[in-house]
Amino acid sequence: MTEGRVLVAGATGELGGAIARLLLDEGVPIRALARGREKLQPLADRGAEIAAVDLLDHRAVADACRGIAQIVSTANNNMGSGKAGPGRIDLTAHQNLCAAARNARVQRLVYVSFRGVEAGDPVDIFRIKWYIEDAIKRSGVPYVFARPTMFMESWIRDVLADRVRRKGGAVIFGDGTAVGNYIAVDDVARFVVRILAHDEIVNEAVEVGGPTDISWNDLATMVEKRFGASGRRQRIPAWMMGLLPPLVRPFDEVAARRMSLGHYAATRARPFPGWRAAAERFGVAPRTVEDYVSALGLT
Repeated sequence: MTEGRVLVAGATGELGGAIARLLLDEGVPIRALARGREKLQPLADRGAEIAAVDLLDHRAVADACRGIAQIVSTANNNMGSGKAGPGRIDLTAHQNLCAAARNARVQRLVYVSFRGVEAGDPVDIFRIKWYIEDAIKRSGVPYVFARPTMFMESWIRDVLADRVRRKGGAVIFGDGTAVGNYIAVDDVARFVVRILAHDEIVNEAVEVGGPTDISWNDLATMVEKRFGASGRRQRIPAWMMGLLPPLVRPFDEVAARRMSLGHYAATRARPFPGWRAAAERFGVAPRTVEDYVSALGLT
């Protein structure tokens, strides 16, 4: 059982909300932090304290961290652009969070990052996560980095299934043979909640994934069968997704980011044969891709 109040930063996001609800279900007191008070209200209705706070407001963040035992942060602005882009917001937001956590003597900060995070990653939102990890390490606040593989919701539901519903066939990045590992948001949330309950885990990165390593082609076939689709596929060459982002970024930052993510899926997605280590350590049984696809709604 997690002791003390937990601050959930990014509590109105899909993952942050799942973590907040699980903690509340387990009787853990939480303070849910996000910018919009209205979106926080459902958590308040379930018994959470709420903090309608912009992480760029260091004074408000300091107030939000008072009386907090642990922090979990899923906060990001992944699909923002311009002044609201992740490159202008996410690192500063977490530097403010670290400073407030240090001053409030928070016991530990759990940050949800990404498996394979690198300083020079061509995908900006992955690269930013490396800089956030580095800022947390330098802050002196005890930490754990949860590093999940590719989210099923982002890639299977929002990219594959959405297009199959609308167009009758999948979008294929590159030749579709790159094999990736996928994990559901709810399973990531379960891992994070278990980490929060183990206060002996400090200054460590925990990689989490699911039991299915699968190519994009095979995944597309599975989704098309689920929806009874004809398989009229759109193929995007890997070279195009590698070449165009720098040219497109000055005009459409989000489109350039999506292209870079497609290039990642085509050329750099990778299997995760070691997924069992964290699953057995924390007693989480992540679902398979097959189970996730079979549960997708037909409309």
